[in-house]
Amino acid sequence: MFGRKKETQRQLGNTNEPEQVSHHVERKVPELTTMVCTATGNRKYQQDAVYVTPSKVLASNKKTRIMALVCDGMGGMADGGKASQTAIQMMVQGFSKIEKLPEVNIPEFFRSGIRAIDRTIAEFPKEDGKGSGTTMVACIAEDHYLYWASVGDSRIYIIRGNQIQQVTRDHNYWLRLQEMVEAGKLTMEEAKAKRQKEALISFLGIGNVSLMDINTTPFEMQFGDVIMLCSDGITKTLPDAQIKKIITADAVKPEMKAQALVEAATHANSHSQDNTTVVLIHYQEKDIKNISSPNR
Repeated sequence: MFGRKKETQRQLGNTNEPEQVSHHVERKVPELTTMVCTATGNRKYQQDAVYVTPSKVLASNKKTRIMALVCDGMGGMADGGKASQTAIQMMVQGFSKIEKLPEVNIPEFFRSGIRAIDRTIAEFPKEDGKGSGTTMVACIAEDHYLYWASVGDSRIYIIRGNQIQQVTRDHNYWLRLQEMVEAGKLTMEEAKAKRQKEALISFLGIGNVSLMDINTTPFEMQFGDVIMLCSDGITKTLPDAQIKKIITADAVKPEMKAQALVEAATHANSHSQDNTTVVLIHYQEKDIKNISSPNR
């Protein structure tokens, strides 16, 4: 199914010897390459949590799935690190049950998983009346199709060629302020002046989560696409243009790009850098060289 086959023939003189045929196969197979890097920054505790399936070559006779997750525990709430780790563990346990199934409704997998995690974290014992919470961004690549889910203000970007696009929304009060501006209830200047515009309006642990971004129609990846999942330790420090520059730079080795992003953020904000986490998924073709069969 994958790859191309080239066959050449050569007639050896005017003899009665059988024709000698050399078979040479040149193959390029699709591969989902994953990279991850996380750092504590200047904070005392690491409240980010991350998971990504190891890189996989796509199989021609069965579904190939990988999953990536980034969760950012909420530092203003009790035990945000426990919340983010719980979200990762529950989603990974769920994925292990569907990873090799022939048919899966991935949007529904995300939806039910998010609700279950939200209920679990909401039931954590409260300290001084404060609960726990975490954001989450998640991707499942199924062959060359991509599904994603988001709750909170961690982000997912797609980098294609020289373009970068954020495909999730930040679930904070700014989202509501924008809606009020569009409805004519506020001016843009009034909206920007609101101090609470970065306060989260959706997260795991709220107890009745309803605001989540899940793409029900899969995104079709092309060779060369890079998918980035990250906590806001990246996006509150590095502008999109710099993120794109690092990911597309030939001078940065592909396997070092996630680390380069985290190091750039830490260097740019050396005094107050938040926990910082990046996962990259690169959809590419992998060469299989020197495949040949003997003459026959």
